[in-house]
Amino acid sequence: PKELEDGRVDFKNLDMFIQVDQGDLLLEKIPASAGRPGIDVLGQRLMPKHGQDVRLPLGKNVQLVDCSKMISSIAGQVLVEDRRVSVIPVIEVNGDVDLSTGNIDFVGNVIIRGSVQAGFSVKAGGDVEIYGTVSGSVVEGKDVIIRMGIIGAQTGYVSAVQDLQAKFIQNATASAGRDILVRDGIINSKVSAGRNVRVEGGNGSVVGGMVSAGEEIYARTVGTSLSTGTELRVGVNPLLREEYQHLRQEFKKVEANLEAVRKNLRLLQSQDRNHLSTEKKELMLKLTQGQFHMMGQAETLQRRINEIDLAFESMRFGRIKIHDRVAAGTKIIIGSLIKPLRDDFNYVKFYEADGEIRVTSIA
Repeated sequence: PKELEDGRVDFKNLDMFIQVDQGDLLLEKIPASAGRPGIDVLGQRLMPKHGQDVRLPLGKNVQLVDCSKMISSIAGQVLVEDRRVSVIPVIEVNGDVDLSTGNIDFVGNVIIRGSVQAGFSVKAGGDVEIYGTVSGSVVEGKDVIIRMGIIGAQTGYVSAVQDLQAKFIQNATASAGRDILVRDGIINSKVSAGRNVRVEGGNGSVVGGMVSAGEEIYARTVGTSLSTGTELRVGVNPLLREEYQHLRQEFKKVEANLEAVRKNLRLLQSQDRNHLSTEKKELMLKLTQGQFHMMGQAETLQRRINEIDLAFESMRFGRIKIHDRVAAGTKIIIGSLIKPLRDDFNYVKFYEADGEIRVTSIA
């Protein structure tokens, strides 16, 4: 463990796994050399033993360069097995993430055969699969699968770039860029998904807290007669809206810079090129190159803005489906519309039409 400046010891960031990027040098072979004759203690000449060449221990996902260097062909973890050096795109922990492993921050996939204990974190550039529970800890990944449940204890969070699956979510914060699938229930938690939240196995219940989705929320039961403060939101994707605002700002900056470049180019092009100084010719070349670069930037930004516009259009048709019962006291929010429920409803769908939230039967 590393000793910190104030004398404390960091038992959580242990660097237990050796990580490399694609193209990193793993090992280098020193060429064998000829031995030199020697003399023993009696003054007699000793013949040397010449160095012998060795074969590089090539394993998986590595490649040989110049017959003497072995580099990684992927980003991942270095593993030495059977006298071979390999790079694997996954870290597998056959137990819990705790003081024995420390925090995990890996570029590839992570598999945890146990649980993630409170206060620890698992962050992956790829997918994360956890066979146990996540208790008051941080988990980040592309797709996140938690075979048991998430117990937040009001600390930590779980975040998936794409999809998140869990058996249950309790007193926790969880988010996904696309879909969240929960088998048993969501209890007193803050849960948000870019597209859909589905709670459909077991009781399929949502009790307390806030659940939001860009397009649809599906659950069997929502709220109870003893619990208030359950809130369901659709037609809202805060992450997408934040990205949209940032893209619009960047697009305006690029457009302003592009217009300034075009103005300077027009000024230079209006002059007689035969009488332009070397400095002005170089400036014209730079401005021309910069113009094409900015045009490419503007095109990329505009394409992404159009994609988000389409996503916002689909969110206009956000819906909430309750397959069994939604209790009075639940708050339904679709876009900017709010409908507090004063009565219980059974087998219903909530949707927006003509500027108000409507209810229809799905029985």
